Amino acid sequence: MSYCLNPFCKKPQNRDEAKTCPTCGAQLFLRKRYRAVRPIGEGAFSRSFFAEDTDRLNSPCVIKQFLPLPQIQNNSSAMAKTTQMFEQEARQLLQLGEQHPQVPSLYAYFEEDKHLYLITQYIEGLDLSQQMQEQGAYNEQQIRELLHDVLPILQFVHNRHAIHRDIKLTNIIKRKSDRKHILIDFGISRQLTDNKFSPIRFNLATEGYAPLEQLRGGRIYPASDLYSLGIVCIQLLTQAALDELYNPIEGGWIWRDYLRRLGADISDQLYQVIDKLLKDSLKKRYQSATEVLKELYTEGWRKTVPPPNSTPTLPIRNWRCVSNLVEHSDTVTCLTFTPNALMLVSGSADKTIKLWKSGNGKLISTINAHSDTVACLTTSPDGRILASGSADCTIKLWQLGNGNLIRTLTGHSVTIFSLAFTPDGEVLVSGSGDGNIKLWQVSTGKLLNTLTGHSDFVESIVITPDGTLVSGSWDNTIKIWDLNSGRLINTLAGHSGSIWAIALSPDGEILASISGDNTIKLWQLSSGKLLNTLTSSSGSVWSIAYSPNGETIACDSGDNTIKIWQVEQGKLLRTLSGHSAQVRTLAFSPDGKILASGSDDRTIKLWRHE
Repeated sequence: MSYCLNPFCKKPQNRDEAKTCPTCGAQLFLRKRYRAVRPIGEGAFSRSFFAEDTDRLNSPCVIKQFLPLPQIQNNSSAMAKTTQMFEQEARQLLQLGEQHPQVPSLYAYFEEDKHLYLITQYIEGLDLSQQMQEQGAYNEQQIRELLHDVLPILQFVHNRHAIHRDIKLTNIIKRKSDRKHILIDFGISRQLTDNKFSPIRFNLATEGYAPLEQLRGGRIYPASDLYSLGIVCIQLLTQAALDELYNPIEGGWIWRDYLRRLGADISDQLYQVIDKLLKDSLKKRYQSATEVLKELYTEGWRKTVPPPNSTPTLPIRNWRCVSNLVEHSDTVTCLTFTPNALMLVSGSADKTIKLWKSGNGKLISTINAHSDTVACLTTSPDGRILASGSADCTIKLWQLGNGNLIRTLTGHSVTIFSLAFTPDGEVLVSGSGDGNIKLWQVSTGKLLNTLTGHSDFVESIVITPDGTLVSGSWDNTIKIWDLNSGRLINTLAGHSGSIWAIALSPDGEILASISGDNTIKLWQLSSGKLLNTLTSSSGSVWSIAYSPNGETIACDSGDNTIKIWQVEQGKLLRTLSGHSAQVRTLAFSPDGKILASGSDDRTIKLWRHE
């Protein structure tokens, strides 16, 4: 079918072979190549159509038709000004689509018959309204995954001085091919109702999704988009009309009360995040997507979870849970074995570090380490020094034998997410949420260098046996550095989501990375060549560990399990079940016989390979 683009045509549907509309006489092909097939959306001043590009083998695309007001169409100077502004907006969309995989590509923009057109990439999948109708209300985990996926897009957009202006259920599509969320229909149509040409003030925001500053003054800020995203969250949680979720007498949202009446609820921490997104006062809202992501990252460690089960799980093939350690009072965030394999060290959101006998799981000692979450741990090659990094923005060096504090390193402005010693133990490298990598002299605590190549959180770092530094970041890239000079050697760009963790094969030749795009990628480090891509699991993945023999890797999964993969063939060998909440950290013992896992359920499990 061909669909007539004349807004006033009374019979717009036509046969495929038609070139012109027999009803109104309008041409059915834009620029003699784009043919509208069916309408897929309509707003106050625009319409969208599923279309085909006949110059590209009838490949699918989207035609978005913008309809300037009559007083603009009938004023040549006003139309020229509007077209100029439209072109500026279109150029910005072109750049966004070229630079981010979750923003549709712009193929063309032009004016024809006093109508303005965009031709964009067609995204196959369901929008969130359709997704909700198909699967029902979202739970907390699904909302967190949505936020972790969409907020980095807004972070990218806002950092380039753009604002979406019209975030709503129907403008977020879950792409069929990879289940990633795609942000569509940026509010470009604001240029079509410029008040210089019209005495009437038009509000282009979708009713219910726009904050007060957008409704009353027409002004928009990054926080305006965040408000709209908050509205999307409460709709997905409740499946209710927005007027049922707001109390006009009290002047406040009552969506959580509504959710509880349905017999459902979310954690207080996620409630507080969404509540802050929905503040009427612009100043009381989050001011950036980065702020929300930082809070979600920290609060994700503090989710309310069922009490730990002290009963070890049953044997699973040749991996068996032999110990269940339950001394931490909050999420276990990081684990490391000492080089001699005699001790396991754990860090937690309860702000403590605990030392355990790796053989029987007996608790040796507890260090009241930091004033906030202990986010990462590592031991020096000689096993004498333990380094810890925290959400309190400090790094602490401890004597591993007696737990005494050696010194505290300060310089990062955000959580330290990863630490690594150089092979000689003389330098400690730290990666932080401030996007920086810092090199410290262990003997004096002196800051030696700061590497500034990443544009977002540095989530994970490793150092090869020959002293090469590798870092993974929320900017979707992995960077390889010369530690001596601080020179960037290579950048690996293959993931379409934030890099959550990286792990190195024992010989330093292969790097494994996991990402928010739900894949594990294996890279040849020397050349940067991508060797294999594995589909990791359903849901969030936080940690990955290489076995000491280099034959297997372990990663956590969004379904509270641990996956064991064979590296050479990329084959999933087995799944370990036992935790009652998200697994956050994994570590193999130096001999490879024990795998330790830490979880939101506040437990550590020791799995023995038999």
